[in-house]
Amino acid sequence: MRLAFILMVKLLNITALIIFCCLSSEAQITFNQNELRRLDHELLQTSKYDRIKYEHIDSLKNLAKGSKKSPDRLYNAMINLGKEYETFISDSSLMYFNKAQEIAIQLNDSTKMIEARLGKVKVLGILGLFKEGASELEDIERHSIPNSIKEEWLDTGRQLYAYMTAYTRDNKIYFQRYSALLNSYRLRQLEALDKNSFEYKLFLAEHYDANGENGKAKLIFGELLEEVPENSNIYARAAHNMSSIKDREGNPDVAAYYLAKSAISDIKCSVKENMSLQELAVYLYSTGDISHAYSYISASLADAVFCNARLRTAEVSKIMPLIDNAYKVELDKRRSMLVITIVIVSVLSICLFIAILLVMRQMKKVKIARQHLKEANSIKEEYIGHFLDLCSIYMDRLDNFCKIVTRKITAGQIEELVQMAKSSKFAENQHKQFYDNFDGTFLHIYPNFIQEFNDLLL
Repeated sequence: MRLAFILMVKLLNITALIIFCCLSSEAQITFNQNELRRLDHELLQTSKYDRIKYEHIDSLKNLAKGSKKSPDRLYNAMINLGKEYETFISDSSLMYFNKAQEIAIQLNDSTKMIEARLGKVKVLGILGLFKEGASELEDIERHSIPNSIKEEWLDTGRQLYAYMTAYTRDNKIYFQRYSALLNSYRLRQLEALDKNSFEYKLFLAEHYDANGENGKAKLIFGELLEEVPENSNIYARAAHNMSSIKDREGNPDVAAYYLAKSAISDIKCSVKENMSLQELAVYLYSTGDISHAYSYISASLADAVFCNARLRTAEVSKIMPLIDNAYKVELDKRRSMLVITIVIVSVLSICLFIAILLVMRQMKKVKIARQHLKEANSIKEEYIGHFLDLCSIYMDRLDNFCKIVTRKITAGQIEELVQMAKSSKFAENQHKQFYDNFDGTFLHIYPNFIQEFNDLLL
């Protein structure tokens, strides 16, 4: 019984060890687990944030419907809709900026015309139509740009050449050319911005970063991450830039931490034109966390396609096949591991079942042995009881016989005493009583003895 019990315990331990090994075979994430869990949670909430975005867009559309009689108000509604759709659905954004431009032409308002064209340039950059965007930007005469939208013009130029710089990263000549234009627009934008604004701090930190002054850049980016709300594009950009610095400094885990924060901010803002999620997927792919990498790169591709952000789509398309193949290999490994685990658990279950049967069999034998022991103890007790009864009877008879002998001797009846001693009747009575007592006791304890004995004779 003890061996069977030990076997059962060992089988249970082996089963638990196998299950634990299977569960712990998932790749370990080397950076902050909480931030990754937050990102997973926010990805599940994407539809909620998109619904909020659509509700805001619907309110702007209703405002536009009520502004048809006022061209100025209708123009503002079109501009706001274009900006709202800009990093959400770029095609719709371009459509509303075109409508705004048509209204501006009807109003013969040069400022509004330039503002609408600047909106179009930003969207053309997102759509990957860099040549068209640059041509549109160059057609705007700089001296004709009023101060009220000068900051918007500088931001448009900076954003367009930022896209072009990213697109030509592998071409040194064009990369340097567009980087210079990007830096030029950024410097002029710094001069035009309010020194106390978050935008100024962001562009100043980006300027420091572009010129290799990492210490100053990190300090400002860190301040922005503490001061700016998480559901802000400035927060997302600050976190992404901080990630780039940490990566260059040789801290990929910390860089991934900031990428996760940036991706969370993009999700909360319903920004479909994003970089952080795909870069985080690449990092996780390099660490062996294929499952998360596939999930994030798939979400990033879905966002890029939804927004029609061609640059992001092209970037995702480069890494997607690698992660997809790795994910398929991972799935095959998991299926194989699952099959092996099922087989092992099945075998162990059979062994456990056999062990349980052995234990039950042993327990049954023990139960029978205990029953026999109980019966033996009962027989002993009955034998002892009858033995004590016989002893008591014979002691009484001996006492009576001694009294008779004493009385006969005292009375001088020696002859009668001798005759009584010689008589066999007394002994026969004693033997008969003994045998009757023995037979009755024996047959009471073993009631089937005679039948079983007769069966043996046959």
